[in-house]
Amino acid sequence: MTHEDFKVKVPGERTIMSPLKPSFHPEGMSFGFIENHDRVLLDASLENFQLCQENGEISISFEKAGPHKHLYFEASETKVAIVTCGGLCSGLNNVIRSVVNELHYRYNVNKVIGIQYGYEGFISKYNHPEIDLTPQRVESIHPFGGTILGSSRGLQDVGEIIDTLITLDVNILFCIGGDGTLRGAHANH
Repeated sequence: MTHEDFKVKVPGERTIMSPLKPSFHPEGMSFGFIENHDRVLLDASLENFQLCQENGEISISFEKAGPHKHLYFEASETKVAIVTCGGLCSGLNNVIRSVVNELHYRYNVNKVIGIQYGYEGFISKYNHPEIDLTPQRVESIHPFGGTILGSSRGLQDVGEIIDTLITLDVNILFCIGGDGTLRGAHANH
């Protein structure tokens, strides 16, 4: 495993200005934009740092999460889908609620849909309808366990998932779950 294994492939240049505005306080900036070169170390120990220096290696790191100054899509014209997959755990509804509210109130995204029952929800033969996710719809879901979208496990046809995303005109897909969910998302990218 090397530093190169953790570089994120990007679909091109971000050209749309973010609607977010950094906020400043007397002590300094409380929120700022992430730069493409910002990284988070996998192993932040002094021992690992010294070993990498001695060997002339770059420490393994991940792309830092957070808001970028430029985006790929015009937020107000973007359609977002959210799917929850795999086993149930506490906090899934909190994540759904947070994503919907952040998209609506901070980015001005007007259309967020929920895909029911995991990746199965993209497969037409199951006939699971999408759910409109608005701030009002998710306002009180956080005290409840599980996920309002439902979940499922198992392999689904990647081509059909992609076809459904295209048919639904989805620009961004948030996949919420564990390692299996993210392996599935990786297969779909």
